Amino acid sequence: MTLSNPKQYYSRFLKGHEGKLHFAAHSHHFWPDVTREAQLAYWDDCAQLSDEKWGKIFTEVISKTQKHVAAILNLKHPEQIALAPNTHELSARLISLFLGKKELKILTTTNEFHSWRRQFLRLMELPQVKVNQVDSNQFVFAREDFLSRFKHELSGQYDIVFLSQVFFDSGAALTDDEILTLVEATPKETLFVVDGYHGFAALPANLSKLEGRIFYLGGGYKYAQGGEGIGFMVVPYGDWRPAFTGWFAEHAELSKTPGAQVGYASDGMAFMGATQDPTGFYRFNAAWDMFSEAGISVSDIHSYVKHLQSVFLNGLEESKLKEWGLRPLYQGHIKWHGHFLTFEASSIQEAETFQEALRAKNILIDRRGSRLRFGFGLYQNEGDVVSLLKILNHL
Repeated sequence: MTLSNPKQYYSRFLKGHEGKLHFAAHSHHFWPDVTREAQLAYWDDCAQLSDEKWGKIFTEVISKTQKHVAAILNLKHPEQIALAPNTHELSARLISLFLGKKELKILTTTNEFHSWRRQFLRLMELPQVKVNQVDSNQFVFAREDFLSRFKHELSGQYDIVFLSQVFFDSGAALTDDEILTLVEATPKETLFVVDGYHGFAALPANLSKLEGRIFYLGGGYKYAQGGEGIGFMVVPYGDWRPAFTGWFAEHAELSKTPGAQVGYASDGMAFMGATQDPTGFYRFNAAWDMFSEAGISVSDIHSYVKHLQSVFLNGLEESKLKEWGLRPLYQGHIKWHGHFLTFEASSIQEAETFQEALRAKNILIDRRGSRLRFGFGLYQNEGDVVSLLKILNHL
């Protein structure tokens, strides 16, 4: 489907940023207008149902969220999707499966998102936890080399393998087939976890061949356009008993007499937590109800964004990049990449100076250390990209 004017869905956020060019969709994507009504709908449900609202939340709201996530990822079993306020909470429950184990071995990379990187660094302070971080800094330029090195490490009898679908600090992305190749090289008893947050609802994904084999993490804050308060994890079938648990994980059994053993749901709900603000689910559902009714797929969104990126790359003067001392972290005409393009400055100070120079021109981007990220989304059009280029090429 050709998207002619998707900016129409974002009038409230665009009005809130009037006079500015927001190119940080990967950090905080604008929300469609329909999410405001969804936020208010939750308040109205609370007013009408009070404590009984949880019946609707579990049977209707959460169920719809699970179905939307499953449809986006091409999965057949939405009941295997656990929800939480954020993905780190779900990750902590995953790690808690190994509580009491004499040794915990984790394989990951050097370029995981802050929450996992911080968690790994803290775990590495414990003598019983061994973390192997495979260098992925040059993944975008040496893809096959990284995949070969990571695959070689998979024979090391790890308990957990943790890997990003899209690296947050470069936008470099793994394909579904590349992930499948790594999973097939991993022992069945090893938990294989994919951090899909920077790819979910942006890159078209077909995880049907991986269903039942991997844990997949994602959420609503970025491209899913539902905002904060919604994280999810796709869970393989199994008798899961995370030590870090809450009453949501036993919600279906609450009316029964408690047994001697702590009970868990038999599906992905085993990883659910406890009481949370569910407005994120309401907003996410409203956004994807709207896209579904409009016939807009993730593939359509991806095609639209790739076009904007092409306009940007074709109009960006290479001489300016050299003048600014910026190194592109992508290869030429990108074929498979996240929805943001990253440039590395010579230092953190230089990156900060460049970012502030753009901010002075009402262009909003973000950075991670010395890396500057330009993100693209449905709330931009060619005219916005051309305006961005005019400022960049004369900065």
